[in-house]
Amino acid sequence: MKSFKQAIIMGGTGAIAVFFASYLGILTWVLFVAWVSYYLFGANVKTAALTLIQQTLGICIAIIIQYAGIYLSEYSSFLGFPIAVLLVMIGVFYISKLKFLNNTPAYFLGMIVWFGADTDIALINATWLVTTLFLGYLFAWINLALSNRIEPKSI
Repeated sequence: MKSFKQAIIMGGTGAIAVFFASYLGILTWVLFVAWVSYYLFGANVKTAALTLIQQTLGICIAIIIQYAGIYLSEYSSFLGFPIAVLLVMIGVFYISKLKFLNNTPAYFLGMIVWFGADTDIALINATWLVTTLFLGYLFAWINLALSNRIEPKSI
């Protein structure tokens, strides 16, 4: 019975998350990237906050790659974007050596979110993507918190 209740909680939380995504006009898949990230990277508030920060930095990194690629393409044609990726990824390598910002997959997930959203470079678009990631983490936390409240009844 415990697993059935947890399944209902997960389904209900997911349904509410999808409702919010539809209502707000945000990308559902981005919300679920954050949900999965919550579980992959520790399933607690501290690691979620650090991962969200790094995914946000990943979005910023993707924007830098996009700007640099456009700029460098004016001078080196089709090599602009590869050169931009090379230079920026060297920086990401060193950033990921910092004590609290060392989750390389989180940076790449942020970049995937930005490039996957296929949106114009604008602060409002980045803000909505970060908000969507935050909501995904929030729904994952709610799901886990509710599931952890289910205690097997003693007979």
